[in-house]
Amino acid sequence: MRYKLLVCVFVLLIATPILAQESSPIIVETGKPMPSVIKSGEPFKVTYRAKFLDTVVIKEEDMQPGDLALEKFEVIGLEINKNTFNRPKDDNLGFVNVWDFIYTFRIIQPEKGEYKIPPFNFYWVPKKAGTTEEEAKEKEKPREFLTEEVGIVYVSSIAKPPFLDIRDEIGFILPISDGIVWRRWAYGVMGAASLLVLIILFRFVRYSDNRQSQVTKEDVGVEASEDGVMVVGVGPIFSPKQARSRFFKEIKKMQSEAKYPILDLEKKLRFLARELLLAELRETIRDSMSENEIYAKLTGLDVKHKKLIGSKYAVMVDLARRLKRYQEDIDLGTCTINIVKEVVELRVVVSGLSFYKRFLFFVKNLFGRRR
Repeated sequence: MRYKLLVCVFVLLIATPILAQESSPIIVETGKPMPSVIKSGEPFKVTYRAKFLDTVVIKEEDMQPGDLALEKFEVIGLEINKNTFNRPKDDNLGFVNVWDFIYTFRIIQPEKGEYKIPPFNFYWVPKKAGTTEEEAKEKEKPREFLTEEVGIVYVSSIAKPPFLDIRDEIGFILPISDGIVWRRWAYGVMGAASLLVLIILFRFVRYSDNRQSQVTKEDVGVEASEDGVMVVGVGPIFSPKQARSRFFKEIKKMQSEAKYPILDLEKKLRFLARELLLAELRETIRDSMSENEIYAKLTGLDVKHKKLIGSKYAVMVDLARRLKRYQEDIDLGTCTINIVKEVVELRVVVSGLSFYKRFLFFVKNLFGRRR
């Protein structure tokens, strides 16, 4: 009988804490350290999850890092996640609050090995219906819930020399602009260049029109020929562009007309050169002028008239000189030139009247004409 009594007492002693734990309105679950293996001076975190009913008030002010006295560990931080929207419901107990107390620890011992964070108490007070949390903390006696110990492995760390990257040591004196800046500069340069080209073209067209329309007093009206007869100057029927096109077309044909007499070919060259001169300089020379008069007229122009003719003045003087020689050969009834060579030279000379070459000449002397 005595032994039966002792057995009953032993069972009651063991069952009492278990029953008390199950009926407790708060439970604290101890998590694992993160990371579980640390090096010298490396911090780690442990999460303590508190699950409690609405009848419990946790004394957060007593759970701060400065309130935990741990011998071999330093508590350097605390983060409380109250999980407001995570309140699971128990059929018997009702809604359960879930708070995560995330502590950050650091080992302050020099020896390496395995360490254990000792258990510590969570402080809480019961809250009765109709009382506030502040009233419960003031009136009720604080109660405790003991956590579990946590194991952590503390290992040595070898300090490695820093990685040498010479690119990190280069210090540029001037900052390198990014792509947006260079793109804006490129657009600005292109815009300015386009505007400059438009201005030059506009001035070139106006210059050409003014030069064609400007007529000097001595070139207008009637004029006297060498035999004293007064004749009125008659302009050519071709425009300068038409005359140049006709000139190159006829010159090309002459290269295959070697069967014709050489003097006849020279007469044709004289006709083409005269026609082109009259078309290009319709306000300076007249159809009634002889070849000698045309040459004398062009070589005797003043500086103002030469600038008015522009870049093609040298070409016109060369054509007038050749025209004068053609006429001399025709008057003597002989040909003193090499027709094949002359045709090639004429093509080169007249090509100087192209828009491209005249435009380059205009650009080159754009600012020189103002001085």
